[in-house]
Amino acid sequence: MKKSLLYKLLALLAALTLVAVACGNDDDDDGAAEPAPAPAATEAPMDDAEEPMDEEPMDDAEEPMDDAEEPMDEEPMDDEEMATSRTWGAYTYEIDFEPSTRGVTDDTVRLGAMTQGAFYAGFDAGINARIARANRDGELPGGRQLELVQFVDDGSDPQANFEGARSMVENDEVFGIIVTSAVSLPQTTDYLAENQVPFTGWGFMPGFCAPNDWGFGFNGCLSGYAFGVEGAEPNVSVQEIWNDYFGRDDFSIGIFNSDDDAGRAGATLYETVWGSQLAFNEFVPTESAGGVTDPTRFVNLVLDTNPDVVVLSTDFAGAIALKGAIGATDEYEGPVADYVTYVPGLPQMSPDMGRALEGGFAVTQVPPIDAAKSDEEQVAAVRQLIDDFNAIEAFPGFGSMVGYWSADLMIQMIAAAGEDLNTATFYQAVNIDGFESTQLAGGLGSVKLPADHVTAPDCTGMVQVIDGLFEEAFVFSCYGDPNR
Repeated sequence: MKKSLLYKLLALLAALTLVAVACGNDDDDDGAAEPAPAPAATEAPMDDAEEPMDEEPMDDAEEPMDDAEEPMDEEPMDDEEMATSRTWGAYTYEIDFEPSTRGVTDDTVRLGAMTQGAFYAGFDAGINARIARANRDGELPGGRQLELVQFVDDGSDPQANFEGARSMVENDEVFGIIVTSAVSLPQTTDYLAENQVPFTGWGFMPGFCAPNDWGFGFNGCLSGYAFGVEGAEPNVSVQEIWNDYFGRDDFSIGIFNSDDDAGRAGATLYETVWGSQLAFNEFVPTESAGGVTDPTRFVNLVLDTNPDVVVLSTDFAGAIALKGAIGATDEYEGPVADYVTYVPGLPQMSPDMGRALEGGFAVTQVPPIDAAKSDEEQVAAVRQLIDDFNAIEAFPGFGSMVGYWSADLMIQMIAAAGEDLNTATFYQAVNIDGFESTQLAGGLGSVKLPADHVTAPDCTGMVQVIDGLFEEAFVFSCYGDPNR
């Protein structure tokens, strides 16, 4: 492992807040620009769900989306004209913009990137690993090469996030932006949509959901239900993976949520998903509010109710504190899991954290690397990821894997737009003609657009720390509609 990458991993030790499955945002949007008016909702959104990822990758010549599968309300535009409106599900859009080749030349496509550096160390390395393969293999029509021209660490500051996005568009003239940040608030994502700038990332923020149709989550609109997006359904994978674990659906579950907007949205989701199965659904102070200084009362709640499983839907610091405290008692024998501590290399980097994590589980929404297997024994999608990181001498940690999969979706969508790339052909190929991403076996769930501006591929895996290494406890799987 390279020293610079070890340093980036160490930055994760300072992480205070990572996103949980039903993540929202606890930052106020004071001073934000007024968002653009949302398109009017007119009818029930189209339904969409997931399929398992056991199949081989789609053939390049195969049509990405069957018309019977994803009906569209309009015919594709002629080569010389842009569609003026479209309707899908509850959302009707008036499309009024001139095609722009901003960031596109005969030889290159310019991209920008932005993240919270302390939370997603290596995000840019993951992007570069995927871009390097696209350039080596000539994945873009016309032989264009991708160029990452700017990388911004927003420092968890909403205004810095907005200014970073605006600078990349107006000064660097990028075609698209790859971004994952809990402070990518509507002032940023509305600005990108108003300027027809496609952006990809981990889809837990509102900008990745309808009515914004320039934001594309590599796992769709992940938190649409929590944000009240019309037609969005709860993410069933948060439930199904535990049904698989226990081999039944009548187990009891206790959940600790962060005491912020994200945690409250999550608590509402869990009430819907588990209902009477909940032994408790309590709140834990976030690190910014002082954190878990004395875990005794939380441990006592676990011991008093003795649920079959405890899930920590908290920030990073809360998960570490509670995992260590619950694990230190011999009285509770059930599994303890969280959504934020899957950071390859972390248990070895920090012995104290390693002890807190030992034996515990982490639920992950990116295909994990199984430390118990050699590179050759990993599933096809993970083998390819490892090869891509090795090619640029980088380490695939959690933040870099988020960057990698975010870049993968951007690359596939740009390729779908064809050689005559501009904002209009991109929008047409992705949001009007219909787009479906492809993955090797064991990879992410297929993103289907435009439907996944509302829905999400319900895909989840789980790892367990055994002797300081993250080993796969449950295979990364996609739940829901088997025809997805």
